[in-house]
Amino acid sequence: MSDLLLYMLIFAFIVLLVVYMKTRRPVSSIVLTALQGVGAFFAVNLVGTLIGVHLNLNPFSALVSLLGGTPGVIFLLVMNTL
Repeated sequence: MSDLLLYMLIFAFIVLLVVYMKTRRPVSSIVLTALQGVGAFFAVNLVGTLIGVHLNLNPFSALVSLLGGTPGVIFLLVMNTL
């Protein structure tokens, strides 16, 4: 299953790169997505203390939240429950 997850992440990374390069300002869209991901990650951990949800900060979760933004954090939450 880890191979399938790795292939899915590689595919998602390629799709994100294509989408970023099609915008007029790829650098600013990457930076804004990264800021949204960091904000969503810390918001989940802040609010999650009230309801019992916690995401660990490690290189994988940091990369997913930086590159994926809010959908990346949602992906981490789903993978955390599985």
